[in-house]
Amino acid sequence: MDPAVRDVLDALAREDYASLRPLLHPYLRWTDGADTIRGRTKVLAHIAANPTSAPPVSYELRDGQIYRWAVPTEDEEAAPGPAEGTAPDRVQDSMPD
Repeated sequence: MDPAVRDVLDALAREDYASLRPLLHPYLRWTDGADTIRGRTKVLAHIAANPTSAPPVSYELRDGQIYRWAVPTEDEEAAPGPAEGTAPDRVQDSMPD
């Protein structure tokens, strides 16, 4: 697992939003079910209201920060195996092409 993702998951599990903020890109896109929230401030408000600590289904890094993150659905949370890491500026997606 990518260290940036591990740090985000740790901050999410502790609900430590002050530590989480610098890990998230200012133009972050956070997908949670049918909702896509854009912007770090809006995402932090969404996370505070809808806590999660599950590994992402997919994510993208930019400049060492989380740029995109897809929260797993309840069905995906039950599936074995978390998403694997990606190189910076690349998308990790468990969906087939």
